Amino acid sequence: MAFKEKRERRPRRSISKRLSGKGLQRIVVLAVVFGIGTFVVLFGKLWQLQVVQHETLEKKAITQQTREVSSTAHRGAIYDASGATLAISASVQNVILSPRDVIKTVEVKEKDEYGNQRSQTAIDAEREQKVEERYNVIADGMSQILKIDRAEIMERLHKTNSAWEKLASKVEDDIADQVRQFIDENDLEGCLYLTDDSKRYYPYGSLASHVIGFVNSEGVGAYGLEAVMNSELAGEDGRIVMSKNASGTEMLSPYSSYVDATDGYDVHTTIDATIQMYAEKTLQEGVEKFDVINGAFCVVMDPDTGAILAMASTPGYDPNNPSVITDPLALSDLEKLKDDPAVSEEDYEKAENEARLKQWESKLLNTSYEPGSTFKPIVMASALEENVVNPATDSFYCSGVVHVGDHDIRCSARSGHGSQSLERVLVNSCNPGMIEIGNRLGAETFYQYWEDFGFTETTGIELPGEYNSYFWPKSEFISPSGVTSLATASFGQRFQATPLQIVRALSAVVNGGHLMQPYLVQSVTDSDGNVVSYHEPHEIRQVISQETSDLMRTYMESVVSSRNGTGKNAYVEGYKIGGKTGSSQTLTSPDRIIVSFAGIAPADDPEVVVLLGYDWPKPAQPGANTTADGIYISGGSMAAPMAGELIANILDYMGYKKSDTATANTGVTIPDLRGSSLESAQAALAKLGLNCRTSGDGTVVTDQIPAAGSSIPAGSSVVLYMGTQKSGETVTMPDLTGMTYDEAKAKLEGLELYLNATGSGKDGKVFEQVIAPGTPLEVGTSVEVKFTDDSVQDW
Repeated sequence: MAFKEKRERRPRRSISKRLSGKGLQRIVVLAVVFGIGTFVVLFGKLWQLQVVQHETLEKKAITQQTREVSSTAHRGAIYDASGATLAISASVQNVILSPRDVIKTVEVKEKDEYGNQRSQTAIDAEREQKVEERYNVIADGMSQILKIDRAEIMERLHKTNSAWEKLASKVEDDIADQVRQFIDENDLEGCLYLTDDSKRYYPYGSLASHVIGFVNSEGVGAYGLEAVMNSELAGEDGRIVMSKNASGTEMLSPYSSYVDATDGYDVHTTIDATIQMYAEKTLQEGVEKFDVINGAFCVVMDPDTGAILAMASTPGYDPNNPSVITDPLALSDLEKLKDDPAVSEEDYEKAENEARLKQWESKLLNTSYEPGSTFKPIVMASALEENVVNPATDSFYCSGVVHVGDHDIRCSARSGHGSQSLERVLVNSCNPGMIEIGNRLGAETFYQYWEDFGFTETTGIELPGEYNSYFWPKSEFISPSGVTSLATASFGQRFQATPLQIVRALSAVVNGGHLMQPYLVQSVTDSDGNVVSYHEPHEIRQVISQETSDLMRTYMESVVSSRNGTGKNAYVEGYKIGGKTGSSQTLTSPDRIIVSFAGIAPADDPEVVVLLGYDWPKPAQPGANTTADGIYISGGSMAAPMAGELIANILDYMGYKKSDTATANTGVTIPDLRGSSLESAQAALAKLGLNCRTSGDGTVVTDQIPAAGSSIPAGSSVVLYMGTQKSGETVTMPDLTGMTYDEAKAKLEGLELYLNATGSGKDGKVFEQVIAPGTPLEVGTSVEVKFTDDSVQDW
């Protein structure tokens, strides 16, 4: 048989020999590559975690391990000039929900009662059930306490990654106490908590609202001084960082930190709350009396310093609820829109927002107007300073009309004033006379004084949104074609300025010629009362001389004190009041007239300059020049009497005594006759021009009507009770609206009441009766009634 040759087996090579050569090299290379690759990946991941995502992960860790609670700074207060609080912050609470901690603080047992490990499915189901139960407890409780929608709370609860959901802001103590009790009763510590905050309050309500302004929902100043002085008032919030364990419970830790809040500074204004109240009351009374369509304004300024004592504008608002519309006219218009099916919801909301914005605007500096004749003292002072008029020798003729360019410009006195002195031009408010004075001054010099009196720049007062004036360009004004512009500017028409610019310029006219910087903030102090800043009066420039200013004060007093002066209705017995009326016809509508009065008091050394205006008193019918009550629409008939009373109230408040030389226009003050014999009482009354009649048959006066100190008209009869007492019988106060002096006197005497006439007295009609119609009065009562000449024309 054939045998295969047995194959010789080669000996096996060792591993080291097998890995020698190229194979070993490949393995080494691959090992190095994979090693380096793995290192690079790990290094990249570490770089990403420790460098790229460092801040993010650090914040996440801090968020998980700590809770940060803000500490709200106390916003500084705003005070009036005497220290009365106009705005103040009080401590309130915010209600905070932490949905993340609602889940974390739910405890579920991982073993059953026998010690056996429960399934993860059972654990998760129980946790879900308990979380849902907590959700319902929180939603039900908080919706009831905070009066917010339960669905909204549920939506917040499902933001499970959030630890800060503000459920309610600035809740009062009673609500905060209910929340605390709810947290304790339901073991919700860490899930719900309260943080300190502050809420702004305005103790005087709407008083000086356009000056103070208000804060928004975040506590940041939105309007007025609250906005302008926000950085000073706000302070700086602090914070408290607390460590917490895995269940969310706060605990002491060396890593806890506290940063104290820095309270805001207090702002002390120049506003006097009492004078502000007088100003706002005067505006409101005039708006109602004259049925004013477009609001009103009043500013009271110290002419020597520029300090603003009062700034009032209507319509106004309550800064405690600034979004609530309060203007009756706006509300009436909105009601009509609401009932109109053609008005869409979008259009209604737009109208509502416009009404809200309008009541936030101040007519004193957020709008401008044509000042009319209140501008005439400024023009006359400029002409006196330039010596282009001579008060001793110059005469100005008025025929009732003057032709300028292509226009006939008429005077308020259609038949003219004839020949008149410089002073009478102002007293009569004569437009042709002022046009001649403007021509003598010349356009270029006129424009220079326009600049010098500050009309080319805003006043810079500490309030937002201040308007500037609107005037012709200088090149146009001084050109030959500007002759009509010069004429109309001479009596305050066809240009616009803000009331604040006008009152600043008029202050310079009467204070010796010094144009002062108006201001509202007197000082700023810290929480310890230390003065941080203080406003010193700042003179911008001297515009006219002391001599010119002295003469202008005399002229302005004559406007009020003269029997036929256009400002005579501002006269108040016993006070030296000067001023100038104004009536400006606007281009908006032929019926829209702005009536105003600029007053100074005391006239010989003014402590206050007052500018009061009513925008658009409603005429009886379109095109009429009187109101439904028959009052002529002019500054002299409307603004002057209101301003005169306001100025008298201010002077009384400031401690000024009535002049000793003052005499009553129509009244006689009754002495105390009780205890006198009939003969001596009759003699005393006769000396005063009064009659008497008696009741009873005694020998001594035991009572009298009217009472001692009452003021009654000369020629009236006094009742003397001889040995008896007056009966105490009452009568009803009649309505004297529109009556003449004689008519009102007769009406009252028929009821055995006595007339105490103020104002223009026998020359006018009843403007205001202090005692309302229908009021029961004791027989013999002296009734104060204010009379004005309701036909005064000043434009």
